[in-house]
Amino acid sequence: MDVAIIGCGYVGLVTGTCLAAIGHTVKGVEKDPRKLKSLQDGHCPIFEPGLQELLNENYASGQIQFTGNVKDAVRDAEVVFLCVGTPPKPDGTVDMSYLEGAGKEVCDALAELKSEYLVTIIVKSTVPAGTNRKLYNFLREQTKAYVQVVSNPEFLKEGTAVQDCLNPDRIVVGGESPEAFRMMRRLYDPLIKREENFLTMNWESAELTKYAANSMLAARISFMNEMTILCEHYGADIEDLRKGMGSDTRIGPAFLRAGCGYGGSCFPKDVAAMEHISKAAGYTNLFVDAIQTVNSNQKRRFAEKIVQKLGRPIEGATIAVWGLAFKADTDDIRESAAIDVIRYLLDKGAIVRAHDYKGMEHMKALFKDEVEWCGDPVTAAAGADAVAITTDWPQYTTLPFRKIAATMNTPLIFDGRNCLHRDVMRENGFQYYPMGRPPVENKLRLKQKV
Repeated sequence: MDVAIIGCGYVGLVTGTCLAAIGHTVKGVEKDPRKLKSLQDGHCPIFEPGLQELLNENYASGQIQFTGNVKDAVRDAEVVFLCVGTPPKPDGTVDMSYLEGAGKEVCDALAELKSEYLVTIIVKSTVPAGTNRKLYNFLREQTKAYVQVVSNPEFLKEGTAVQDCLNPDRIVVGGESPEAFRMMRRLYDPLIKREENFLTMNWESAELTKYAANSMLAARISFMNEMTILCEHYGADIEDLRKGMGSDTRIGPAFLRAGCGYGGSCFPKDVAAMEHISKAAGYTNLFVDAIQTVNSNQKRRFAEKIVQKLGRPIEGATIAVWGLAFKADTDDIRESAAIDVIRYLLDKGAIVRAHDYKGMEHMKALFKDEVEWCGDPVTAAAGADAVAITTDWPQYTTLPFRKIAATMNTPLIFDGRNCLHRDVMRENGFQYYPMGRPPVENKLRLKQKV
């Protein structure tokens, strides 16, 4: 099929590249000249494992192309994805101007081309219930183009987005047109392993499915983060709780890992949107309120633990922060726990050194020269009074900890992601404070050469 993608940001670029990989002919529209130039040069402007390689392969074969011209992109298109931003307004409602503008531009181009065939406009952006219906009614009034609108929410996880796109556990399509549903079934046919995984419903059900799914996942994480408080008080181990709970088939093991709070582009935004959607329906969603409160509290609690256990005044202390992205295998710092932790430490008068394998440049734009930026974690830790881990990059587990301990003022690590091994910390002379696990309060110090 001929596919057009309007907006080649994270969702648009992953979706377009993966659709090209399964045989569709894709034209991506990017209005930002700098990003467009990068894409036309074959460079992926975002970091996502496997995406650059897949883009190289399909761009070289001509399966995917990029343009700044909507009319050129939709000329032969059977389906058009709208992957533009839907940012929240100050009052919490969604800003539909980008979505409406992109949809109208597509319809105007189709009308100018005198297209007589049905074109299915696919809204990939996460939007509140009722948005797709409003968009369809808006486009019907604005143009005579023969179009249908469907909601097709994405369920991509940063770090595994390519695999999530090529091996989806379900495909949700919302709308009211049997023709559009058939078009979507053709589009996704190579990815559908079982027919029951292709789910059709009305617009509102599809829209709410995305918000409900992310809110439930955020709730599981938040529940485990609450349990770390009890574990630390009573001397239990959150990892034992995770295994004990996760082995119950009614619960399952996914999204039960505790830490210093979730972040990213989806969970915080979608949970906040659920709060507004609930208020718009005339009630306060206590469940959603609790999720947001727990997440905010957990980030602050981790930062406060550093102050409490540091063993010296926080003012003037040097803290190395390992990890700036909201999770490993991404450069996305949106709502990252590191932002809250660094801001807290700076406000208390600490000196912060920071390192991340992919998210450094984005964080530099936020904190500028308030933070000392380090090219590697060993350098960040040298001369520090403590290390705080806020992203579970696997590389942090294989560092030369004996060397690191010897160069620190105090061999002290606060592990906000429970990614290090307690025995390794003990054997290398560290005091170690994970989340919801027994600490290693090691009084040993490594002998240093005189």
